[in-house]
Amino acid sequence: MSRTKVLSIVGPGRSGTTILTSVLGQTEGFLNVGELRWLWRRGLLEGRACGCGAPSLQACPLWSRVIEKVSAGRVATDLAAEIGGALEELAWRRHRLRVIREATAGSSQWPALEQVRQVSEGLISAIAEVTGARVVVDSSKRAQDAAVIAGLDEVEHYVLHMVRDPAAVIHSWQRRDKTTHAADGARTMATRGFLPSMVRWSENCLGAEALHQRMPGGRWMFVRYEDFAAAPRATVARILSFLGEDVPPPFVDEDTVVLDVNHTVAGNPNRFRVGPVQVRADDEWRRRMPHRQQLAVRALSWPLLLRYGYSLDTRSVVGARA
Repeated sequence: MSRTKVLSIVGPGRSGTTILTSVLGQTEGFLNVGELRWLWRRGLLEGRACGCGAPSLQACPLWSRVIEKVSAGRVATDLAAEIGGALEELAWRRHRLRVIREATAGSSQWPALEQVRQVSEGLISAIAEVTGARVVVDSSKRAQDAAVIAGLDEVEHYVLHMVRDPAAVIHSWQRRDKTTHAADGARTMATRGFLPSMVRWSENCLGAEALHQRMPGGRWMFVRYEDFAAAPRATVARILSFLGEDVPPPFVDEDTVVLDVNHTVAGNPNRFRVGPVQVRADDEWRRRMPHRQQLAVRALSWPLLLRYGYSLDTRSVVGARA
């Protein structure tokens, strides 16, 4: 049997990854699982809702079967607490580069990494068995989470690095409250200040660059949010070609897709949207973000902006890809 393909979406939050993965999830043979890293803590321990509307993953007809297979007789929440703790260890700042360095290095002497790899391999196998999906789309976003998947023997792994202008990302974190749901009620996604948002954007991009150096040729793709929003159908067609999938993009015209119910574990509350959705650029930041903040963003991020083909001039969003 062929190995299951996994597409890891890496990139800063508020960069358009939710709508991109929602579109990919409508493609024949694809399953969008949302931010798979949160299956254990947010999904099982906190009881957050599935993208299908089920009040918890254990109440979802898809995830309940997957969890039963992965748990293999253990109490699911006990396994979740154990794996959640190991994932937290991998996510410590001082450990992130080590996880990335070991992405394709074979077996590791690090117990937490080996444990997460073993359970992740069983999880992806169970997802494929239960759903029949050829391609699993994971929007966990962090390079260290993609590095864990890169170390799995039974997975055909690809990475899509998606980046958005940091000024747009920072403006979104500062201004927009979003609400998500859990078994114990609604939760509001907190806003984030200028400096923490700038730091996280930079850290995410630098982690992605480190992972890129360790990925085999042909398994890495770069996409800017602005390019995707300008030509969504063409961009998705390129992603499908990158994955070696000979299927049409799931659009009804050049920029409109009809979203069906999905089974995302976690992510932006927009994951609950269904029905026709038009993909278009959100450039509110250019009108509403103070100009001094826009200048500060460019001063703090100019090396990465140039690398990703963004103009340093705040009047121009996109330059030529480096």
